Amino acid sequence: MSATMTTTTTEIDEAQVREAADLRRRASQLRRQAGRLDEVLATSYRRRASELEMLAWVVELQAGVPDSELHHAA
Repeated sequence: MSATMTTTTTEIDEAQVREAADLRRRASQLRRQAGRLDEVLATSYRRRASELEMLAWVVELQAGVPDSELHHAA
């Protein structure tokens, strides 16, 4: 009787990884812009930046990025 070992290799979708990076860049831009706005609008910009960071995290999960390499959402 021979035992065979199977390993699971997850392919990472590079297009989704690029999309996640773009989302993070946009979030960073919004946070920078928020520093120059009145408080009400700045709060909206920061909230949207947080949403984009969360979306980037989800996109990385869907892309197959290993847990050790994920950028965690703020």
